[in-house]
This record gives sequence, structure tokens and C-alpha cells, in this order.
Amino acid sequence: MFEIDVKRPDLSNVGFTLLEVMIALLIIATSFVVLLHTRNQSVITADYAKRATVATLLASERMSDIEQEDFPDTGDDSSNFGDDYPEYRWKTSVSDTTYENIREVKVEILWGEGNSERSIGLVNYVRKKE
Repeated sequence: MFEIDVKRPDLSNVGFTLLEVMIALLIIATSFVVLLHTRNQSVITADYAKRATVATLLASERMSDIEQEDFPDTGDDSSNFGDDYPEYRWKTSVSDTTYENIREVKVEILWGEGNSERSIGLVNYVRKKE
């Protein structure tokens, strides 16, 4: 009959060395750290964008309130937005310009505390209504 010559593979060199496994784990761990840092940065950026959007809308609302007045008095004022937006506060500054019928109005919205305090500002010029 037929005789088939089958060679058996040498099983003594099959698998990975400990050094190869450790290097692979190091690469995977480094990749996870980088991905986690990137994710955290995107969460921080999304949070800032949300707060900046709210602050911009609040500044616009405050500026509209000032524009609805007859002619704003010069000076500074500050307060917060009450229970609706407790983490936000505003500052306004109204000053004269070289034209007696026009005043410069600055509105600044602040949020956060200490080193993490942020702000958004608007500047507008208001004309005396006749």
C-alpha cells in the first residue's frame, strides 16, 4: 500500500516570548492612556462650549434689558441671575463717549471660581432716544 511521509511540526518554538507579551501590553496600555486623555479633553471642551453658549445668551439678554431703558446712567453694576442660573453672575459698565448722545455699554458674564473663573463679554453703544 501507500506510505505517506508526514512530518510533525516542531512544537518547541510555538508561542510568544515573555518579552514580546510585555511589549505588546505596554503598547496597549499606552494607547488606552492616550485615548482616555483625549476623551477627557473632549468632555472638558464640550462643557466649556455649553457654559459659553449659556453665558453668551445671558449677556445678550442683559444687553437687551439695558437697551430697553431710556438712556442708561453711567457707572458700574453687578449681580447674579438668581435661582434660574445660580452659577452665573453679571457685571455691567456704562461710560460716556466723545459724543454726548452715545454711551458705551459693556456686559460681562462670569462663571466658575478661583483659577477656573471664566467670562464672556459684550460691548455695545447706546444712543439717546429722542
